[in-house]
Amino acid sequence: MNTWVRIAAVLILSLSFSESLIAEEESVFTPDAARGAAIFGAICVHCHLISYEESRMGAPGLKGVLERYDAKWLDQWIKSPEAFAKKDETAADLLGSNKHGLKMPTFPAMQNDQKRADIIEYLKTLKGDE
Repeated sequence: MNTWVRIAAVLILSLSFSESLIAEEESVFTPDAARGAAIFGAICVHCHLISYEESRMGAPGLKGVLERYDAKWLDQWIKSPEAFAKKDETAADLLGSNKHGLKMPTFPAMQNDQKRADIIEYLKTLKGDE
């Protein structure tokens, strides 16, 4: 009988732990502009400006970027510009448009869905009319 009680206890604990992980995982994907700004400051700011102006490297300014592209498009672009350019004509044009011949690389950090969602949430704050 003791064995069955232990097995039941382990199963109950496992189920509660699994449920808390699922709830935690769902909450992880709440986009956060502040986290996005920090990621932008660590990665994107080296090439991009938060104005309309093109950077010295030829990267487009990102002010109002969500007026030019929707969030789903940006998510695919940020994840892997070269892979996305193979299936999207606009992405292919953008990838080949740098006057210095530079191309936006695929960053390992941008393979994380949460980080991309956070960056896009931050980009939403760079509205063109301000």
